[in-house]
Amino acid sequence: MKKFLIASVIFSLVGISAGYAQEAVQEEQQAQDVTEAVIKLGISREPLQQQPADPFANMVIAKSEIREVTVYNDRAKVTRVAEVEVPAGAKTVAFRDLPASLMADSLRAEGSARATVKLGAIVSKQIMTARLSSAKEQDLHDRIQALNDQKAPIESEKAALAAQEKFLNNIGEQAALRNNENLAQIDLKPDQWTAAAQAIHNGLSEVYKARAQEERKLRDIDLEIGRLQRELQQISTGARSIFTVLVPVESEKATKLTLEISYQMPNASWKPIYDARATTEGKGSLRLVQYGAVSQRTGEDWKGVTLTLSTAQPQRGAGLPDLTPMWVDVYERGRYPAAQSLQMDSVDTFDGGGAAGGRATTFKSMSSNIIPSSSGLFESKREAEVPKPQQATMIAASASNRGFVAEYKIPGPADVPADGTESKLLVGNFDVESKLQVHIKPQMSAEAYLVVRSKLKGDAPILPGQVNLFRDEAYVGQSMLPMLRPDEEHDLYFGVDDQVAVKRKVVKDERKEAGVIAKDAILERSYVTELQNLHTAAVDVVVKETIPAPRNEKIRVEIGKETTTPGYEIDAGNIKGLVDWQFKMEPKEKKDLKLGWTVSWPSDMTMSGL
Repeated sequence: MKKFLIASVIFSLVGISAGYAQEAVQEEQQAQDVTEAVIKLGISREPLQQQPADPFANMVIAKSEIREVTVYNDRAKVTRVAEVEVPAGAKTVAFRDLPASLMADSLRAEGSARATVKLGAIVSKQIMTARLSSAKEQDLHDRIQALNDQKAPIESEKAALAAQEKFLNNIGEQAALRNNENLAQIDLKPDQWTAAAQAIHNGLSEVYKARAQEERKLRDIDLEIGRLQRELQQISTGARSIFTVLVPVESEKATKLTLEISYQMPNASWKPIYDARATTEGKGSLRLVQYGAVSQRTGEDWKGVTLTLSTAQPQRGAGLPDLTPMWVDVYERGRYPAAQSLQMDSVDTFDGGGAAGGRATTFKSMSSNIIPSSSGLFESKREAEVPKPQQATMIAASASNRGFVAEYKIPGPADVPADGTESKLLVGNFDVESKLQVHIKPQMSAEAYLVVRSKLKGDAPILPGQVNLFRDEAYVGQSMLPMLRPDEEHDLYFGVDDQVAVKRKVVKDERKEAGVIAKDAILERSYVTELQNLHTAAVDVVVKETIPAPRNEKIRVEIGKETTTPGYEIDAGNIKGLVDWQFKMEPKEKKDLKLGWTVSWPSDMTMSGL
């Protein structure tokens, strides 16, 4: 009985020590939170130390939001808008916490107000911070840290429960060791043994239940940490610096100024994706729909912005380097080549920056669309009304073709997250002139394929990109579209046409020699392709085959007039040796298409390619 009472006392002490351990962990966490708050607020822990003055104390802080974004193939132009109250006289408007990857040389500013306001040259500065520059990235990081902090007291509780479990097991083991002792000498009644055993059982049961509960808490925390880490990985930049942009203003009187700043950002792009939908009913038709797949990792989400997709490529540069003389010389046979020096002008390397001669000149224009004044500052435009946002709908974008660059303005406000997710936005339909055909290449396959020969109309080109193919609203596969300009033709394949039967047979394959003095080797071959239109309507058929194309003038190739069906075009599409037939087949019509050719060459030469 005494041992059991001692065990109960020790059990209680273990629980108390576990409670103290948990409180210590909580106090340590509170101290850490206070320290982080001090660092965040910039408050010194030394009360007598003088704090630095706020550099923005005499400035107007602009609370801006992203209104417009123009996306190129490798970057984006972002326009931020802020409405600020400026007093009469000179003042500085500060745009704080801008992304660290902002291209400072691309900064521009313009504004509008009811009073006359002059804007000065933009000043930008990169500021290093202790925290992550992206608000969303920092929020995810803080949430992960908070969850990790929650694990510490749970681990402490698990350690205390393990100690209790070990203690109770030791009591049971000690009781088992007394089996060999004389039970008569132990002044312990059976009901006391039962109570002691039950106490140990209950204690262990409570320990196991508590430990299982703590493990469930840890499991849930680990799952949430994993989810947040995956989300953080999608947007992670690791940047710990921000940009601050200062715009000096001078107003004749106090007024509300609508101020816009624009800048370029990397890690943003768009690519065209097309849906080609072929309809085979009647004469058939093709509808070509263009989408823009936009993705970005700039560190800030684009929410409700006016989005424009541009085909301009600013990274390609604006000019070519200068050409320099390409000197050549000879050396006399027998003389050491190094005796004559090779004179070459130094050639400037070209880095694609745009300046001739490879010397990239950067013009840091500090503002655009601003009227210069005699005071050295800039006078802004008058205030313009901002149109009310429109509800996003899947309608065609408005296209603007400026000769060399096409821009597609997406209707309504658009959302593009900063996690790299592709947002598929409708651009519009292309005007195409189409014709349905059945293409057959007997040398390669005994199957016929449905093809839509399309000619691009309008003024805008088609950019290279992936095209999803639909035949009578059924998805049949993917292909790629090349760069197409107006009035250019391109064939799109829409799968096998089982309603056109194709069989190809070899009619003749013979080798022989001819000539009396100079012998020639001759190879003669002929084929027949049996076609049948099983459609209930007429179809346009294109059959393509190739014959040998010589690279040596001693090799002669002739098409057999008697063994070849007339109506063909030789070297079709400027492809040497390509034979092309085009004809119409009526419903249930059968047709045999013959091709024969002969190749001859000197018998003392070896022929290759056959």
